[in-house]
Amino acid sequence: MRLWTFVLILVFNTLHAQSQEAPPRPDTLLIGYYYSPPFVIQKDSTGEEGASLWLWGRIEQQLSIPYRMQYMPLDSLLRGLASGTVDMSLNPLTITSERSERIDFSAPYYISNATVMIEAESSWRAWTQFLGSFFSINFLRAVMALFVVIFIFGFIAWLFERRANPEEFHPGWRGLWSGIWWSAVTMTTVGYGDKSPRSVGGRVVALVWMFAAIIIISGFTASIASALTVNRLGGDRSDIFAFKESPLATVEGSATEEWLRERFFEEIRTFPNLRSCQQALLDQKVEAVAYDEPLLTYIAERDTLSRFDVLPFSYNLQLYAFGFSEQLPPELKEQISNELLRVTESRDWEELLVNYGLRKD
Repeated sequence: MRLWTFVLILVFNTLHAQSQEAPPRPDTLLIGYYYSPPFVIQKDSTGEEGASLWLWGRIEQQLSIPYRMQYMPLDSLLRGLASGTVDMSLNPLTITSERSERIDFSAPYYISNATVMIEAESSWRAWTQFLGSFFSINFLRAVMALFVVIFIFGFIAWLFERRANPEEFHPGWRGLWSGIWWSAVTMTTVGYGDKSPRSVGGRVVALVWMFAAIIIISGFTASIASALTVNRLGGDRSDIFAFKESPLATVEGSATEEWLRERFFEEIRTFPNLRSCQQALLDQKVEAVAYDEPLLTYIAERDTLSRFDVLPFSYNLQLYAFGFSEQLPPELKEQISNELLRVTESRDWEELLVNYGLRKD
């Protein structure tokens, strides 16, 4: 009786242990991908192409790995890799500490960074903004202050000259206008000579005004120029932190989103793909798109309407690699990584990067 009890317990434990084991993996790899040109580019009728597709094609040729591909958004792809329902990512994924806790990575095969893309300013918009600056408060204040100074010195000169030189500085309003005219001509160094002070007091005022006008006109010229260009200068952005209080679009689940949230960017708008980010920018729902530089540069350079500008700064250094499910056999992951290194060391890979604009020739 005890022997049968022992046998039943042993059989039960064996069956229970087998039930806890992960089901056997299929022989065909499930590779998830999403569109991220120039690494994965959607074609109209010929399927997809891109640097990552070329790279995987070379690896698969050498290892003869059966696989099938499935399109999915980035966020779904990351969840699939973490849960084991997806074996591998075709797209290059940025290696981060948070992702490394849930998924494995191949050897890195491209180094990049993130940047910002904004809507390009049209010539018509630039001209309207420039002309509109003439009616700005700053410009009007500068002009009014300039006229006040001209009036003050013209008035003082007229007080001295109205009796000593009544032919040129007439009494009354007509003479006051002559003083203002003389003040403006002296300040601009035009030197018509039709009005000139003859009294001692008038010449002292003229001497002071000549030297003071050099300094004053320089200051006011700078103020006016600043007022005319303040709107344009206000749009210049030198780094990503200039956008900290601006609505930014980025791809949901991306390393850029993680980087921005860690640095307390509050106005982040996430979208399922980069195309949705572009549309949000064109619809003026966001001020800029923050994402990987190669992808944003590829979009801006190939936009036939020249609607986008990529700003000349970078942040968040990124190492691109294939992502693996942790349940994928370690031997297979090592084989793929080794073959990846061999292919990326070849001359063909270098030429491919140049063709896709990922490296300068």
